[in-house]
Amino acid sequence: MSKVKLANLEDISIGDMKQISLKNYNYLIANIDGQIFIVDDLCTHEDAELTMGCLKGKTVKCPLHGSYFDLVTGEALNEPADEPIKVHHPIIENGQIYINVKEDVV
Repeated sequence: MSKVKLANLEDISIGDMKQISLKNYNYLIANIDGQIFIVDDLCTHEDAELTMGCLKGKTVKCPLHGSYFDLVTGEALNEPADEPIKVHHPIIENGQIYINVKEDVV
């Protein structure tokens, strides 16, 4: 595993989310009340970027069919999605946001 920088903390305002691409893999970074969440930016029901949806509390709504996903657990909270999204654990150091990724991703 390698620690990889995704963004500057100051680039993601409270209540906002942003898509970050790393080697053709998209991550959603959300800042909820100063807490950073990172998940895969792809709905598990259809190929939709969740960053095109909206945040509600600690959930994100898919823009296509309205499924909500929990940003803490990745759980799909309503149909049509029934599979969770992958959650990544942020590492915050010196105002930078990092995650650990497999060697073949970097």
